[in-house]
Amino acid sequence: MNKSKKQLFRIFIISFCVISLFSSCDRKRQYTREGNSSYNKKEFAKATEKYESAIANDSTFTPAIFNRGNSFYMSSDSNYKAAIESYEKYLSQPLGKTLQDSLNYANAFYNKGNSEFALSQQNPQDSLSGKYLQQAAMDYQQSLLLNPKDTNAKYNLALCLWLMKNDNQSQSQNQQQNQQMLEAMKINEKRTLERTKKVEAQTQNKRNEKDW
Repeated sequence: MNKSKKQLFRIFIISFCVISLFSSCDRKRQYTREGNSSYNKKEFAKATEKYESAIANDSTFTPAIFNRGNSFYMSSDSNYKAAIESYEKYLSQPLGKTLQDSLNYANAFYNKGNSEFALSQQNPQDSLSGKYLQQAAMDYQQSLLLNPKDTNAKYNLALCLWLMKNDNQSQSQNQQQNQQMLEAMKINEKRTLERTKKVEAQTQNKRNEKDW
């Protein structure tokens, strides 16, 4: 699962637009920019440190909170629990009024669901595995409420429901079937990433009203 698990994740970094001549003096934004740079270089430990520095300056600065969750997920030790905590903190902040705010929330639920799904598959016989799987299904549902057209969230939700329904099958059979589905999710995720890049490019010029 080491190779495929990262493909389950929606690589999406919340950025921000500079709208003030003095924004370079704002440390939380500077730290977040530096974190994004390290993240794009796959220096996830360094990125996490920068995001945490930004959060230390402003505990409610949502771009750094969201991106820290991504960095925890993608790190070499795959700190899923820390990633979940970051997404929960992000989701505890008030939802904005723009479409992009809703999409950001949807992505947070989606990534949180992926983190929980990954935990559920680390040791399927663990007593907490079923709880992680159920929570992942709930988060995919929440993501779909905000972004009903997300085919990946629909697929992942269906996978969770299928696994819960067939929980009594033999472990070896489950593992084989799970791997096949993970490969299918990998293909779907690649398509979503391509679509996300296009949407980001189209909406970049419309974000000037957000100080991110």
